[in-house]
Amino acid sequence: MEVIKSAHEIKDNATDWLDAATTYLEARWNLGVLDLSEKSARAASHVVSLLILGTIGTIVLLFLSLGVAWLLGEWLHSPAKGFFLVGLFYGIVGLVLFWVKDQFIRVPVVNAFIKQFYYEK
Repeated sequence: MEVIKSAHEIKDNATDWLDAATTYLEARWNLGVLDLSEKSARAASHVVSLLILGTIGTIVLLFLSLGVAWLLGEWLHSPAKGFFLVGLFYGIVGLVLFWVKDQFIRVPVVNAFIKQFYYEK
């Protein structure tokens, strides 16, 4: 009878251990889901705020460029020359940004993404 009692104790202990392990794994899973949800929401809000600020910045840059092009056109007595010079300026800036995109654009964006997801604030 002693063996049967020990077998029941082993079974009960194994069941208790399995229940505790299941509870622990469920808690870890829920914690991971909540952590991922928080980081995803933070990243999404960051992207939305950058889009809003980028849109406003683009509109401001557009009107400043139009004003400068118009002003240059008045000074050069040819609106076409003013717009051409502003377009040439943006073309040169675009080429320079294309040449240094890895150093000044891609690397900071990747670093910001990694920082957003893997480091706690």
